[in-house]
Amino acid sequence: MTDGGSPRVRALEYTTRDLEVAHQVLRDTYVDHRHRLFGPSGEFVYRQHTVGAGELAMDSVRHTAAVENTVDPLTYLMFGVPLSPSITIRAGRAELRPGRGEAFLYPTGVPFTVRWSELDVRLLRLPIERVARVAARSTGIAVADFRFDGLSPVSPHAARHWRDTMAYLYHVLSAPDSALANPLVYSAAVDLAASVAVATFPNTATSVGHLAEPGRVAPAALRRAVAFIDAHAHEPVTVEDIAEAAGISSRGLQAAFSRHADTTPMSYLRRVRLERAHRDLLAADPARGDTVADVARRWGFASLSRFAAVYREEYGRSPRHTLRT
Repeated sequence: MTDGGSPRVRALEYTTRDLEVAHQVLRDTYVDHRHRLFGPSGEFVYRQHTVGAGELAMDSVRHTAAVENTVDPLTYLMFGVPLSPSITIRAGRAELRPGRGEAFLYPTGVPFTVRWSELDVRLLRLPIERVARVAARSTGIAVADFRFDGLSPVSPHAARHWRDTMAYLYHVLSAPDSALANPLVYSAAVDLAASVAVATFPNTATSVGHLAEPGRVAPAALRRAVAFIDAHAHEPVTVEDIAEAAGISSRGLQAAFSRHADTTPMSYLRRVRLERAHRDLLAADPARGDTVADVARRWGFASLSRFAAVYREEYGRSPRHTLRT
């Protein structure tokens, strides 16, 4: 991304009327995903305009077909402001439907689905590590403990400030002979975006810790454990893996979950996997061969009957019913 310490300033313009080509461009630019149409594509058009410097990038994306995308976990931060109010984002039980001009943050580190009938959105991409370091400098939180835990701004005032910051950065990036080619200017611009993001969206540096109870904040080690589970639920995770990531012993991990979350690490992991399975069933399509068994196995449920039982207990209906509705 850089050349001899100087950020490479770049610009991209792309237009296509081929839906499959458009989604390959989206994969190449952002992250792998599976897409399906849920409405007529009509006179389809995809337009993308990207300007960037180093790890800072901004995009204007227009996509005129109605699609639902099952998206792999993002490894960076991506913020959006839609110009058309037709986007729905789901991650686990969380659902977000930002209106026109309402800033939002895409889920990070977890798979999610995003659906639109027509997309017109402005995007800003930032490296997670840089934002975490800025948060650590300004709040004293450990870099390993930082994460965003909300997808919407904390207030209308913060949202306006964020939109103004995005507009400013776009102006600077788009200028001829952009000053962001200067490493000092670039660093200042990234730090500006990071600091405004920390002030705008709920996170562990500025809000109560994940799984906190009234009057009790979950310890940093537990927050690290939860973040690790959320990010690695699709992998064969063990208690020892979670404890190592949290920086405590397995016994200490069990005690932390029992005291602060009233559960065990593996029970929490199973709950996350069940939520992901539910999400995948909602996005699945029997017409293309998706089955309950495939979804159950994907999320570590070896027994189909056991999966059906715990699913019905949690969601009040069978997984087969979810798949077919």
